[in-house]
Amino acid sequence: MKRCCGTSIGVIITDEQDRLLMITRGWWPKGTAPVAGHVKDEHTNVAAALVAEVEEEVGLAVTGSALVWEGHLPNLCASLPHLPRPGHYWHLATATAEGEIVAAEGETKGAAFYDRDEVDFLAKATLEHYRSGGTAAGQPDASLEAVWLRLLFEADRLPWLTEDELDLAEAAYTTEPGEYWLGGRR
Repeated sequence: MKRCCGTSIGVIITDEQDRLLMITRGWWPKGTAPVAGHVKDEHTNVAAALVAEVEEEVGLAVTGSALVWEGHLPNLCASLPHLPRPGHYWHLATATAEGEIVAAEGETKGAAFYDRDEVDFLAKATLEHYRSGGTAAGQPDASLEAVWLRLLFEADRLPWLTEDELDLAEAAYTTEPGEYWLGGRR
């Protein structure tokens, strides 16, 4: 099992109605989220990773982008944690793209645009799952991937989240994905 490179790109793509393009993840961490991926695994820089991940996950060609936030979050992924500091240094960007959405088979369970109410619903489903004692392995697809509560908060798309809710999300996204670290994806 390889170690995480410790860097990620997250990409916020919206349509004319300000709906957010998101994928339902094909493996852990579970839930629905905007396009994202590691930067230093296979890419030369953040811009190259952004373009490649959008093309790989949803089949679109990036036509423009802008960085909106960056910083370290202690979120764990399916790879063994980065050393010496577990988590990812995130580069969060907005992007414009063109083409027809084609969700990557296996890596995703589909892709669609979600309006603000739908994104809020997914975020609230995530919070309810963890408030009720749910586990990371049991998180439903119809919820927001936990780290994206923080990322979308930083992008001012979930400004209603409280510090307690962000702390709950962090507790979720710092949970070890035991079965994946022991041998691969299911």
